[in-house]
Amino acid sequence: MTRAILSYRQMLAAILVLLLLARGEVGAQAATDLIPVSPHHAELMRHKDTPTLPALIGEGGLPSVRLARAARPAQQQKVVFGFLPYWIDHVYYDQIDFDLLTHIAAFSVEVNGDGTLGDDHGWPWTGLIDAAHRHGVRVILTATLFGDSDVKRLIESQENRQRFFGRIRDKILEGSADGVNIDFEGPGSNGWPRLAADFLAELTAYLHAEIPGCEVSFASPAVDWSARWDFAEIAASCDYLFVMGYAFSGSWSGMSGPTSPLKGGSRNITTTITDRRDYGDVTRNHPEKLILGVPYYGCRWTTLGNQPGSSIKDFDGYPQLSVTLQTAPAYGRLWDSTTQTSWYRYQLAGEWIQVWFDDAGSLAQKYDLALEKDLRGIGMWALGYEGNRTEPWQLVEEKIGRRASTAVVEDRGRPEDNGYDVRPQAVQVGDGYPNPFNASTVIAYHLADPGQLDAQLYDALGRHVKSWRRRHEAGGSYAWQWDGFDERGDDVASGVYLLRMRFSTDDGESESVVEVKTRRMALVR
Repeated sequence: MTRAILSYRQMLAAILVLLLLARGEVGAQAATDLIPVSPHHAELMRHKDTPTLPALIGEGGLPSVRLARAARPAQQQKVVFGFLPYWIDHVYYDQIDFDLLTHIAAFSVEVNGDGTLGDDHGWPWTGLIDAAHRHGVRVILTATLFGDSDVKRLIESQENRQRFFGRIRDKILEGSADGVNIDFEGPGSNGWPRLAADFLAELTAYLHAEIPGCEVSFASPAVDWSARWDFAEIAASCDYLFVMGYAFSGSWSGMSGPTSPLKGGSRNITTTITDRRDYGDVTRNHPEKLILGVPYYGCRWTTLGNQPGSSIKDFDGYPQLSVTLQTAPAYGRLWDSTTQTSWYRYQLAGEWIQVWFDDAGSLAQKYDLALEKDLRGIGMWALGYEGNRTEPWQLVEEKIGRRASTAVVEDRGRPEDNGYDVRPQAVQVGDGYPNPFNASTVIAYHLADPGQLDAQLYDALGRHVKSWRRRHEAGGSYAWQWDGFDERGDDVASGVYLLRMRFSTDDGESESVVEVKTRRMALVR
């Protein structure tokens, strides 16, 4: 498509970039990075000052419900993977149907180019994690980094990589999360997409070793517009990909059209999944590596005409699915047969407004495509954007069905069987006393069964300090003591330290139980 005219907002963004460049305040790449690179990025910027919904965080403390492995069904159930942003409205959060989901991706902890972590938006979200685990839903922590320069800075440096690996591991452990989704985005003009597979393979191997059962996934673009990606290599480098099957249109567009066209044009959702230029080889050889993500949002423009493909005067935002479903009937829902998507139009102050969006009709066809190609499953950006509308949930139930119950265990109190296969808590760990400490600190723990306990101590930078291993021949109460010395017997500096305790047992009759607990302690010399 040829851009017919720059919108008012686009002109303002371009002027800002030129001013910053002229004043020498930023480099060319950094100035470009100030512009949102995707709907995920735009929404994160728009909600920069929005506090995290308190219900996600809960009443404080660490998560207390453990997700255990359920017996495998005769036929592997399809994944339903929903991103959940921290700014979700409390009314809509209360209406999430957990039993129709398999994964919730908490969005997000922000990442810096040097591998350190920025705003974690109140993580761990104990309220969400415990609620999801009670329903057998896996919680995936989303790590976000936007803009070519910062992404390349992180993944091309081994030092920055290792710093990120250690810190994201600690965040996963702290929140008892079940994995991480890497949402690193940018046009890729500086070549970082060619480094992504190696980065992901190294991260995946690291987290699989550090946290058994941890899932590592990548949020990947729908289309390789500039031949910068090797999606088959990317898919092989991690557990699976969340294909962001949207952003075909957006704030950058010159003509009106759908954000997620099933058909039409040179590239669309169908070609994304079937064309060798994109994910065709992965679909044919390893369909279990792909989740097809769909948009729970649309695009609204002020246009110069009232027909599809009209030139754009201004971009007016990404309306959420709840808004478009409510508003479309008032103006008359239209169906674009070329792209198989919904839209509507109206006039405001003499100007045409066009809104393109997905509804049950268009989403159903995308879900059918994912099922026909036997993909790993479906997903959506973002949970909560459906508001109080029931149609999206009904469609998921119709196409995928309700998930079979999964075993969960609650740390505190006496577990009760609420329709799940509940097992006794394998290990309970105290908070440590004293903490902060000067000479030594003691962490008490109780084991329900015999097994092996491996303890690894790290400093705040993720550097290994000390290891401790002990085989317990019987369950009971025990204690771990640390006197402030490292593996070599040298004093360590004052600071915050992270203890990772991994307990495993195998009674010879059933699959071994593995639990990982983390505790923080402060040493004050």
